Amino acid sequence: MVPNFSNLLQLIDRFPDEKSCHQYLAGQRWDGVIECPFKECKGDTAWVFKDGIRYKCTCCKKIFTAKTGTIFENSKISLKTWFVAIYMVLHKKGISSIQLSKDLGITQKSAWFLLQRIRTVLGNEEILELSGTVMADETFVGGKNKNRHANKKVKYSQGRSFKDKTPVLGLMEAESSRVSCFVVPDTSTKSIQPIVKEYVTKGSNFVSDEWKAYNGLNSYYYHYVIDHGRKEYVGEHGFSTNAIEGFWSLCKRAIIGIYHKTSRKHLQKYFFEFAFRYNYRKLGVQQQINLFIENMHCRLKYKDLVS
Repeated sequence: MVPNFSNLLQLIDRFPDEKSCHQYLAGQRWDGVIECPFKECKGDTAWVFKDGIRYKCTCCKKIFTAKTGTIFENSKISLKTWFVAIYMVLHKKGISSIQLSKDLGITQKSAWFLLQRIRTVLGNEEILELSGTVMADETFVGGKNKNRHANKKVKYSQGRSFKDKTPVLGLMEAESSRVSCFVVPDTSTKSIQPIVKEYVTKGSNFVSDEWKAYNGLNSYYYHYVIDHGRKEYVGEHGFSTNAIEGFWSLCKRAIIGIYHKTSRKHLQKYFFEFAFRYNYRKLGVQQQINLFIENMHCRLKYKDLVS
């Protein structure tokens, strides 16, 4: 029986070497039936090398490992290091690339690339349609103008202005507390409503603030408006947007306290991380890592990341 792990020490004991990591990855990926990872081949049998890591397809005769065709492919970082990094990302409020490089004994550049690949996997999960009662809200990422030096202040950037900030739309299902985040170019009707209509089931209870971009959605949903401008935080029907605003506060604490600065270019990946950690916060360590493995079938090359 494969021993379980529920904390960092148990995880390290469970994976003492690369062979144990590869075999666990193979077990989760193929569940006993090895499938050739090359698209042009449909082979389902393979010879196993003595090292217990490499396989050779009996059909196309190509050699592969459990990492082939995944986010781990061609990584010079050991799988054991990867597993520890995934643990640190999922069981903290976040970790900076500088701190991760110190903890793992790798360069800051490698740690940053590793973190971005982890975030890519966290966002590789299918976005499920939300239903029941769904809350919507936007937040703006980019720092406060009042905290900037005089020669770096941006004029007319108060309120909902996003001249110096990046808007993010959030949708949260009240019953499950499941949240999805979308970095948007602006908070106009044409940017917000298509996302809402795509990911919220028609006929649901839809709760938002009084922002004009949500006007007209009552044709698709039972739309309840919480008028924050009038100091209203719970509507007469008992609905509110307090839960998603609480989620935004967690995101802001991570950005301000840990990452300090996030670029507009990579911001969506950070919100993949925030949403995944929030949605699966009640799962154990092993369950979260197994869920990560389920979604690992994607690639991110460094040249594409920085292009």
